Amino acid sequence: MPMSDKRRTREIRRRLQLWSFDQLYRHAWFYDPLSRLVFGGEWHRWRQAVLPFVGPGRVLDLGCGTGALLPELHERAIAVGVDRSPSMLRVASRRVRRGWLVRAAAGALPFRDAAFTTVVSTFPAPFILERDTLAEVARVLEPGGRFVVVLGGEITDWRGWRRPVGALARLFYGDRVRDATPSTDVLAYPALPGVWHTVATPRGHAHLWVASRTDRPAAGG
Repeated sequence: MPMSDKRRTREIRRRLQLWSFDQLYRHAWFYDPLSRLVFGGEWHRWRQAVLPFVGPGRVLDLGCGTGALLPELHERAIAVGVDRSPSMLRVASRRVRRGWLVRAAAGALPFRDAAFTTVVSTFPAPFILERDTLAEVARVLEPGGRFVVVLGGEITDWRGWRRPVGALARLFYGDRVRDATPSTDVLAYPALPGVWHTVATPRGHAHLWVASRTDRPAAGG
């Protein structure tokens, strides 16, 4: 059966998004300037939404990208950033000490069990939805530790010259229902039960998944 126009549009958009994100990860120097151009300060405010959930101890920034959040995380805990992209880590190394950064895949983290009190991830790639990733997050979190993910953000007040930028962003990401949160089972994992939070920012909001590590063994998930 031929693909419907809506399905074809969604597939084209999905492929464009994957290609664009891949290019950003290959050319990380462009990541921060582009996010500031398109979203202004909101992009970093969305990332900062994880900070109130980070307490003392050790925090892992999973998919840390250019390391923009690491200095602020380090004010609250001992922070370590992990990313698979050498390009991203090269940029990150300019703003944080080398010991804070580790190159690794999310599904095979080089840390001992229960090593962290918090794991955060802001605007991660699709790796965050993989079962191997969630199993590793559960393994490296101590019981009661938090897993906090910023999965999306939305600007509801595009002002002035940014209005055309907003139209392009909607074209790229697709139409979304305002204030709608992602499905409850997107990040579901038995050892990491959680809930969605919608956090207001000056010109929009961010969607956060906040989970707590249970005593259940990760292998049982």
